[in-house]
Amino acid sequence: MAYREDFLGIRRRPGGLVRVVADRRIVGDSDAATIGRVTMDALYPDPPHLTIAVWVAENEELTFGRACDTVGELGLVPSGVVEVAPRGRRFGMVQDLEDRSTVRLGPVELESMLHGGDPVSRSLKAGYRGGRLGTVVVEHLFGTDGEAHPVAVSVSADALGVPENLWKTQDRNAAYRLAGWATNVLRELAGRTGAVYGAIAVEETLPTPSALRTGAPIASLPFLSAELPARVLDKFHAAFGRTQPVHWAEGTFFPGWKPFARGNPAAVDQAALTAASAALGNALTLGELW
Repeated sequence: MAYREDFLGIRRRPGGLVRVVADRRIVGDSDAATIGRVTMDALYPDPPHLTIAVWVAENEELTFGRACDTVGELGLVPSGVVEVAPRGRRFGMVQDLEDRSTVRLGPVELESMLHGGDPVSRSLKAGYRGGRLGTVVVEHLFGTDGEAHPVAVSVSADALGVPENLWKTQDRNAAYRLAGWATNVLRELAGRTGAVYGAIAVEETLPTPSALRTGAPIASLPFLSAELPARVLDKFHAAFGRTQPVHWAEGTFFPGWKPFARGNPAAVDQAALTAASAALGNALTLGELW
């Protein structure tokens, strides 16, 4: 037999949202395992993960809510399962927060939580269901002290996580379908959040400005805002010299590999990409946009 706190039941009190801790009950091990699977299924896509991420200079909680609005408007359905933590906690990775918890909310409470309406708790991760996409998650990525965390939409990479030479026809079709969807999500996120930069990647995080400045390159599918200095954009154009960029109203997307790119893109110049990433980090950490 195993004890658990009933994270599926929540109760309001003056000051915000809390887990029900008074409603402890004894459950069988199989019941506890089922509850755990429900949470895992709702907040963790099957690996490897495809991550569509943006970095925004302003309030990351506002960015998180806008990312949730974006996936909702694209037809994804919220599961109601959210990972939360008390306000005021600093963290690099979500896993650093030992007092984080998982709750399931009704529609009204969920809308409030996702958009910063709870005075005690804040959202860290929210689960959605996407039909053939399976579990889709809006989440905070790794951040550094004093900087906003990147916000991402993550989903199973499926065929995009497998080398192209191993694809069968159905894998190829699925890969191109998912690539098109991910590109659309990135464009919508960029437009809704006012992102300075972003990227699509498999099992990679989006570096913060300070990480870029110290040598962490952005992924090979980056987005750069049109508001960035021309000298920074020029460096990315040089790194992707043999890749046809895609120009959006919000900025430029550099699709560095198939099936995101048109035609057969040449390999990205990694040294030039690292240099371009450092230039981007320098521009942001030195406040050249503001």
